[in-house]
Amino acid sequence: MAIDQRLDRLSAKLSKQSLGPIDPVFNEATSYLDAAATSLAAWLRQAVYDQPLTTLFLTCQVGYLVARIGRRYARR
Repeated sequence: MAIDQRLDRLSAKLSKQSLGPIDPVFNEATSYLDAAATSLAAWLRQAVYDQPLTTLFLTCQVGYLVARIGRRYARR
């Protein structure tokens, strides 16, 4: 009996913390984002094998860009 009451309380807490009708949409969007990130990682891995110097050059440029942008917002 105590286990059933605990399960009921936990179920009530979960229902209060869920996003309601937005939850399935959010889960689907998260799934698409995960698939896109996995696809991007696979593409990047293949690009590194095919053209390592070009990928290294582009990676350095992206790192420099992130460092420049990060410096603007670091003190805020």
